Amino acid sequence: AVVSTQSTGGGAIATRIASQGLLPHLVGLVVIDVVEGSAMDSLTAMQGVLSRRPKVFESVDRGIEWALKSGQLRNAESARVSMPGQLRPISPSEDLQQPTSNVIREGEESREAEQPKAGVTWRVDLVGSETHWPGWFSGMSKLFLSTPVPKLLILAGPERLDTELTVAHMQGTFQLHMLTATGP
Repeated sequence: AVVSTQSTGGGAIATRIASQGLLPHLVGLVVIDVVEGSAMDSLTAMQGVLSRRPKVFESVDRGIEWALKSGQLRNAESARVSMPGQLRPISPSEDLQQPTSNVIREGEESREAEQPKAGVTWRVDLVGSETHWPGWFSGMSKLFLSTPVPKLLILAGPERLDTELTVAHMQGTFQLHMLTATGP
């Protein structure tokens, strides 16, 4: 028995795999805060979000500090758990032209760029996958609903439901759980 649970891009992947029957022992699908409509709407803002995040950090701790100070994450414990998996050591052969110390704290001036000698960078190059973003989420509601296993959708609020999911929920096609007062 397998239960697949993911969020964001992982939620789209889990939904596609589940809907295609690629996991023969799948007994349920849980998707966290990924709905086709809101995901497609947020893609236009994603490039701006990525352009404002540092390419490198002096250390994982600096990455955690940035995630909290920038507002990407609001909970320190969550940042300590999730950020290390999103970062990887910089290879000596990599040519990353951004300062290792570009976490700008309140009251500090921007610093001149310097070539990093060591540190960490993002594990996944999201900018490089931009052309694929619409395809990840297009048709996701239909795929989620067509999955032949029990389904649970966890959302931060009812406004994130698109019309197709709203109708299906009213028909009892899947279970919906709201976590209010969460998310941006």
